[in-house]
Amino acid sequence: MKVLQLNTHTSGGSYEYAALLSEALINEGIESRVLCKASPPAKGARFFFDGLIRRASVSFSREPWHGTRRLLPPPGPQELAEVDVVHLHTMADWFDVSRWLEALPDRMGVVISLHDLWHVSGGCFLHRADNRLVNNCRDCPVLRWPASAFLASFELARKLRVYRKRGVQLVANSHWLAEIAARSPIAKACGGVRVIPPGIDTTVFSPQDKNLCRKQLGLPTDAFVIVTGGASLTDENKNVPWLLEQLSHLPDLGGVIVVAFGEGAVRVPDRLNVRFTGGVRERGDLARLFAAADVLVSASLMETYGLTLVEAMACGTPVVAPHVGGIPEAAPDGQGAILYASQDAAAFIGAIMKLRDSPQLRETLGEAGRETVRVRNRLSSLSESFQEIYRECVSRRKNAQPDQSAVIV
Repeated sequence: MKVLQLNTHTSGGSYEYAALLSEALINEGIESRVLCKASPPAKGARFFFDGLIRRASVSFSREPWHGTRRLLPPPGPQELAEVDVVHLHTMADWFDVSRWLEALPDRMGVVISLHDLWHVSGGCFLHRADNRLVNNCRDCPVLRWPASAFLASFELARKLRVYRKRGVQLVANSHWLAEIAARSPIAKACGGVRVIPPGIDTTVFSPQDKNLCRKQLGLPTDAFVIVTGGASLTDENKNVPWLLEQLSHLPDLGGVIVVAFGEGAVRVPDRLNVRFTGGVRERGDLARLFAAADVLVSASLMETYGLTLVEAMACGTPVVAPHVGGIPEAAPDGQGAILYASQDAAAFIGAIMKLRDSPQLRETLGEAGRETVRVRNRLSSLSESFQEIYRECVSRRKNAQPDQSAVIV
């Protein structure tokens, strides 16, 4: 079997998910590769007009939104040669997915991993989409008038027609996301949404000698080290400015060091010692950073799962994170993490202080988190689950008949 994994960008949680799955499949004898949008894009009229479409999307939306009609080139015949299954991950801001899927050979199966709600919505990702999916995305609150009256519902109908016709198999990374996505007519037409927890490489993300890791990173052994970050520190959803502001109110800041990883820069409050690492692409480097930390903290406004939290837990590092989205599934309270109500500054600081004052609690939560990840997030389990879906998908395509009833006017 040959699988082509597609993801728009070469960084972020969805890319790491796709890359890890591909590696796990290869280890099981399945041919798999990950293909992403070319960066930087080529020049020419097509790319110029695609940029205009992208800017237009921004101009008539209040929050992140992307339509399906794009002009960048999709994977061609060379990339699709002998492929049995195409597995789509985060696909907004690349090519016209709906048109491309319609043109795929009938024999190819299609699997979609939901890392957000874009595939089952009229173009938005998380905010407020769950309240509009049951209404076919009419009167979209993300878009400005007059686009709000028709554009999102049009985009939803376009995806629905194609995804149903292709017999797409939908997979979510958390039960929280699956339950919201299931309200979409697309999910209903595709037979629902399955849930498969992400896997991580526990040979890389595992406990290490903390003092040795700190020495390698130039961190003092007697400091209380707090790690935070993500693909981009300026991502509004990560809420990093709020997080740093709250950390600046910790008592005895002289013994605290905050290490922030990710692209971009944010303002540092007075008195807070923050060290920026920039983007960390190598898993081994990220694992060393987690192992050197006393705690990993998050203030995300929304996460469909929380792969970074899981990686830190695998290293034996306790996590402090908000009780939002799929985070309680990724980092259960008391099983490697302390969860707090989103934006509750007192609870956030209180959780960190509990860990700072109790090395025993840090050790207990660290061991519990490592065991949780070992049982739940094995790459072999991820690979086995998707192999089953791939086989089922290919079998269905072989037996499928043209579905004329799938057309929506």
